[in-house]
Amino acid sequence: METMLLADRRIFIVEDNLENRAIMQMLLEQHGAKIGLDRWGIDTINRLVAFMPVDVILMDLMLPNNTNGFEIFQKIRADGRFNDLPIVAVSAMDASVALSRVMSYGFAGLIGKPIDFDRFPRQVADAINTGSLWTRRT
Repeated sequence: METMLLADRRIFIVEDNLENRAIMQMLLEQHGAKIGLDRWGIDTINRLVAFMPVDVILMDLMLPNNTNGFEIFQKIRADGRFNDLPIVAVSAMDASVALSRVMSYGFAGLIGKPIDFDRFPRQVADAINTGSLWTRRT
């Protein structure tokens, strides 16, 4: 196993489900990543700024409290400090619905849930290293 696939990489996760957050965090930390978290998507910008620098954001699309990953994506992109930061959607949303919408917003990729434990760290590394998952088959 490539235990240091994500050595010293800083990954920010926006995910409301505790189990999903714990699994993603565990898998990424096993590969050397440092993790920042936001559960509700309400205070994402402040939490993101406090965790800087960030290599990639993993964004759940379906969140509680009348918000969603698309709205948070737009708020992040509206802040000039994060223009070049790859944001990857991680969602259980039906891919036939999510894919075109995620692409039209400008996300760097879409990883379906449930995540594949073996592929997930490599997918995140690819997003960091290339800036996009759209051109790779992982």
